[in-house]
Amino acid sequence: MATIQARISASAELTDILLAELGEIGFDIFEDTEEGFFAYCPEALFQEEAFQEIITRYQSIGSIEVEMGRIEKQNWNHVWESNYDPIRISNLLFIRASFHESEPGYQMELVINPKMSFGTGHHETTSLMVEALFTLDIDGKSVLDAGTGTGILAFVARKLGGNPVNGFDVDEWSVENSIENAALNDLNDIRFDLGTIRDQSSDEYDVLLANINRNILLDEMAEYALRIKPGGHLLLSGFYQEDVPLLLQEASDAGLTFISEKEKNRWTCLHLRKL
Repeated sequence: MATIQARISASAELTDILLAELGEIGFDIFEDTEEGFFAYCPEALFQEEAFQEIITRYQSIGSIEVEMGRIEKQNWNHVWESNYDPIRISNLLFIRASFHESEPGYQMELVINPKMSFGTGHHETTSLMVEALFTLDIDGKSVLDAGTGTGILAFVARKLGGNPVNGFDVDEWSVENSIENAALNDLNDIRFDLGTIRDQSSDEYDVLLANINRNILLDEMAEYALRIKPGGHLLLSGFYQEDVPLLLQEASDAGLTFISEKEKNRWTCLHLRKL
């Protein structure tokens, strides 16, 4: 499966708006440039009409230039190997590719080779979710990672003692890549499935993780609640601070209670519980 690449030049103000808008129509990876940013979307999820509508709408208030491209599967590794930098999340987690050296001083280390998958760990939402995970006592607790990407959150949960840990994603390459990354980290007992939350069993978990985007979270909130044990935790990210009231209302309607929130560069993580 190929990936759609959009190189977008815009002001800083418009860049923030476009990042939020494109994140709601399938774009999951963003790279900053001096003029704006690159945005990446799996070709199968690319909505051309919706993309053009967003660009046209905001061109009425400022200059936006767009160059579209298509990255074939076999070129994706080269793209990441030339641009992929290690990730450092406080003193908690060091994430590196297999071609990077290990680095001391962190509580945990992961090896991630992203290939075609999304969720490399560079985004603020990953940091927020990892930091939130480290605040929970999940030793011996069951964990479900919704929209697992490259598997990072599932791996952190397992290394923190979560058991069993399962993950799933709608992208076939993400599932395959998560399985490969699990092997790199000697975490082969994590199960990764293809599909959405609605394709999962009705088993209840102590902790459910969902770092996706606002629209999917709103649509699937009730499904998450059904799969959380009484007293269990739900960690959500993938949205901006201004989206919090809408998400909290949906969570409340699903029987979930607000515990805390944390924000980084307007991206936000919510901690909820099923009481």
